[in-house]
Amino acid sequence: MFATLVGRAVCLVLAGGALGLAVNQARPDGVRFTTFAAPTTCGAGAAPAALTAAPVEVLPPTEAVSFCGDAQTLLADVRPAAEFAEGHVTGALHLPCASSGTAATAAIDQLAGRRTLVVYGNGTEDARLVAEELRRRAARSDLRVLVIEGGFAAWSRAGLACSSGPCAECGAHGDSVRTRGDGVRTRGDGKGP
Repeated sequence: MFATLVGRAVCLVLAGGALGLAVNQARPDGVRFTTFAAPTTCGAGAAPAALTAAPVEVLPPTEAVSFCGDAQTLLADVRPAAEFAEGHVTGALHLPCASSGTAATAAIDQLAGRRTLVVYGNGTEDARLVAEELRRRAARSDLRVLVIEGGFAAWSRAGLACSSGPCAECGAHGDSVRTRGDGVRTRGDGKGP
């Protein structure tokens, strides 16, 4: 009797699984198992799928600064949270290389209606890897993707404006400190040190 009961349970599970797969296949929004691609990490070095979009461009900080404050541009900092807190380009979204796929998807969602994505990291190559992945995920031929040459260190050496303080998306709180282009550090409210 026990064997019969187990046999029936196995048959029900198999029939339910087959029915679920059939329904998934029939639905237009169902999961397509044939198009699944294993996720890549920042250092995996996997070649992105070919797009009709232009390749990722590398610009020196003095040219990249022209995109700051542009509503059509999203800035992304791919450095770890501690480095982001020490200083980052004003208005940058914190998207560390080690972040989850959910964070990358959220960044893609924020690209809606924007024409340009500017990515920077500790250097050029770490930012380029993330930029390539975001470009691939966005799958938009009209999206211009830029990397700041030399990363945040080059931005800082050029004396360009930056902010400091914990990342709001990371759940930490604190007063933001900004450094103006003339090197004067002010609180986020602009009232001085």
